Amino acid sequence: MAGKYAARNGQGDHAIAKDDPLALEILKEEHHRFRELFDQAEGTKGAALANIAAELCLRLTVHMTIEEEILYPALKPVIGDDEVNEGIVEHQSAKRIVAELEQLDGSEELFAAKVHVLGEETIHHIDEEDEDLFADAKEAHAKGKIDLDAIGEKLRERQRQLYDQVAATGEVGKTCEAEADEVAST
Repeated sequence: MAGKYAARNGQGDHAIAKDDPLALEILKEEHHRFRELFDQAEGTKGAALANIAAELCLRLTVHMTIEEEILYPALKPVIGDDEVNEGIVEHQSAKRIVAELEQLDGSEELFAAKVHVLGEETIHHIDEEDEDLFADAKEAHAKGKIDLDAIGEKLRERQRQLYDQVAATGEVGKTCEAEADEVAST
C-alpha cells in the first residue's frame, strides 16, 4: 500500500509520461524512490530507520549532485535563474540535514525528527520540480531550446560514476555542486 507520499507517484506531473525526455524520466524515477523511502521511514525506529536514512542520504547526495552539475546549469540560460536558484537553496537545506544524519547512528532522540523534516523538505522540493521546473524544461525541450535526452545521458553517466565511486571508496568523492558561499551571495 502506498503511503502519503508514494501515492503521488502516479498522479499528474509526478507520473512518468510517455513523452517525457530521458532527463525527466531519470529524475522522476528517483523522485518516486524518495517518496517510497520517506513513506517507509514514517513510524520506523532504530536500526531499520537508520538503514532507510542511510539509503536516503546516499541517494539524495547523488541526485542533488547530478542536478547541480548537469541539469541546473543547462536549464538556467533556457528557463531563467529563479526556479534553478530556488532549487539550489533548497538543496543546501537538505545537505545540512543529510550531513547531520550521517554523523548519527539512529539511536539519538532527534534522529527520527531529522529524517521526518528531511522528508517534508525533500517532498516539497521534488513536487515543485515535477510540477514547475520540469514542465518548463519539457516545454523548452519541445521547442528545441534544450536537448533533455542528451542531458539525460549525461545524468545517467554521472550518476553511475558517483555510485561506482561510493562502491569503491565509501564516499561520493569530488563533485562540482553549487557551493554554500555561492548560495549565500545569491
